[in-house]
Amino acid sequence: MATATHDRPAHVVTAADVSNAVGLSSVNTKRLFLLFNLDDVVGFSRVVLLFDQKLVTDTCVDFPNTVGGAPRVIPCPHEAQGLWNSRAGVMSASNDAIAVAAARGHAVSGADVVKANAAWHLSLIPKPTFAAGQGGKVKFGTLVEMPPNVKFTVYICVEFPKTAYGIPVQVAC
Repeated sequence: MATATHDRPAHVVTAADVSNAVGLSSVNTKRLFLLFNLDDVVGFSRVVLLFDQKLVTDTCVDFPNTVGGAPRVIPCPHEAQGLWNSRAGVMSASNDAIAVAAARGHAVSGADVVKANAAWHLSLIPKPTFAAGQGGKVKFGTLVEMPPNVKFTVYICVEFPKTAYGIPVQVAC
């Protein structure tokens, strides 16, 4: 997975390049699993996380944003792992809020987000107050615990749509 200089024209390595390389047994001889790809984690757009199920280890690779640049194996950033692990809960709570509002025939409101979030136990910073049809950005916080004894909070922001049946989108905080 060095670079995409073999392509014509040469280009900066993309998520598709990484996915293709991981999917080729001739390249991925250790059969590593791709847990997150380029652009999957906000703030860590050039980092990928690979998992070795035999050794139960994570390997992170930081890809340069230049043509021909060499990728580097780096210690996996705890924050990137925490963001990735927390994202599913945040997006599920967001989708739940939209579904409940849509079932009542209106666009999502801040109150809908607060209610839907109760099942997910995420922090809302601050509690959203936008009205239905107004749309809004909500900041979710979650405590992450990683071995051996590391605890920290990650924040994920979601932009809610102005229309019923819209799709929540993760955005930078």
